[in-house]
Amino acid sequence: MPPRRRTSAERNHLVNFFFKPRPGVIGDCIPHYHDGRYHVFYLRDHRDRESYGLGSAWHHISTDDFVHFEDHGEALAQGRIDEQDHTVATGCVYTDEHGKHHIFYTGINPYLRTDTQHEQALLHAVSDDLVTWTKLPEEVWYADESIYERHDWRDPFVFKHPQTGRYTMILAARLNQGPFFRRGCTGLLTSDDLRHWTVQKPFYAPGRYHGHECPDWFQIGDWYYLVFSEYTTHTTTRYVMSRSPDGPWVAPADNQFDNRAFYAAKSASDGSRRFLFGWNPTKSGNVDQGEWEWGGCLTVHEIVQNQDGRLAVRMPPEATRAFDAAQNIDLTRLEPSWSQSDDGWRAEALYGYSTALSEKMPETYLLQGELRFDRPAGTAGLLLQVDEAGDTGYFLRFNLEGQRLEFGKVGGYRSWYVDHMPELDRPLPIRPGEALRFQIIVDKTAVVAYVNDQVALSARMYANPFGRCGLFADGTAAHVRGLRVQTPRK
Repeated sequence: MPPRRRTSAERNHLVNFFFKPRPGVIGDCIPHYHDGRYHVFYLRDHRDRESYGLGSAWHHISTDDFVHFEDHGEALAQGRIDEQDHTVATGCVYTDEHGKHHIFYTGINPYLRTDTQHEQALLHAVSDDLVTWTKLPEEVWYADESIYERHDWRDPFVFKHPQTGRYTMILAARLNQGPFFRRGCTGLLTSDDLRHWTVQKPFYAPGRYHGHECPDWFQIGDWYYLVFSEYTTHTTTRYVMSRSPDGPWVAPADNQFDNRAFYAAKSASDGSRRFLFGWNPTKSGNVDQGEWEWGGCLTVHEIVQNQDGRLAVRMPPEATRAFDAAQNIDLTRLEPSWSQSDDGWRAEALYGYSTALSEKMPETYLLQGELRFDRPAGTAGLLLQVDEAGDTGYFLRFNLEGQRLEFGKVGGYRSWYVDHMPELDRPLPIRPGEALRFQIIVDKTAVVAYVNDQVALSARMYANPFGRCGLFADGTAAHVRGLRVQTPRK
């Protein structure tokens, strides 16, 4: 039986470019494509310990356009305080050749962190319809301590090996020896029936990270990809690639999909396109200077494979179609360096900083256009949620000399190390005379920028809601064409 389809009223209630449950936030996503829809299971944190207690359960939404969501409610409930799955943590959904649906998930219970018990274990549940699930408490798999640490054993992902035909389970684990902060690895189990699993030596152990969270594995063409999230050198989702399903795995120079504000991402495919589902964390106190928190809102990127096999991401076209027709933006120059022409806006700001600002913007919008450097120096970019004087707000900066896309606060963030927000930047090839096509979605405090259908940069903006957008140039000549704004369809 397929999941119940919600009424139009229920669907409309859940229109959201960056889905977030109410109350609470969305944590690690477990996407699964079935019967024409993307089913997104996720860890829900209600952010209300007094009412809901500690830990998380699995909840379930589905979509066919990443904008309208059907809420199927709770999928896997938390266990009792004395049970292994007091917290129901990350895993995967797998549909076997008989149409039976399986969830392999992590049971976490900090009260079981002892020398004889296990804080983390792998568990199993089954379903006939993806909505109602039955746990199989007799099926539990622990770390083999001759290879792995006892208490780091989580986030299983199951696939059928394309060469051996055996079921393969990869997971986040840690070796039981080696430099402490570099023991992170992608563990491995194998099975012939999805019920009996044998622990094997690691699937991938590069000796780089403390942990390889939320692993994912897939094939596109002649390439195989292993995806995981790490929190050692950066807090980010990475990938490695190989011509073989088992590796050896090569890490491209830029193997991130996004940045600090996109984590624990896993993918799903309809057989022709593949999408990456992660979360943009909130900040404590809902202020820019707050600490990054666990959980936030859903962000979906479409994965793009380049000719050399490297991966990139772009904005899903389905999300673009959820906006009304594009409208021109009128700008007011704060400095005379900017001038308007028939084909856009030009700046001759060779010896200083120059801006042009719009009127106040709505709460949710899509901003798009293209920027070109006419001189081989300086920086230029977009301003977001700035005040009328251009003194406070945010910038999305194209740094030509640094070959990077950078996000930061206007006049508000400085440190000894960087002049933009830490880890909110991305490598980006920038060449004078070549257009940089940008799409920027702003929805309340969340923002995601895409450039050239290759690079994504996510962030949070808490200051100046309904502020202005605009352009800036600093020490360069720049040309911006096709600057348009779109608001969501009613």
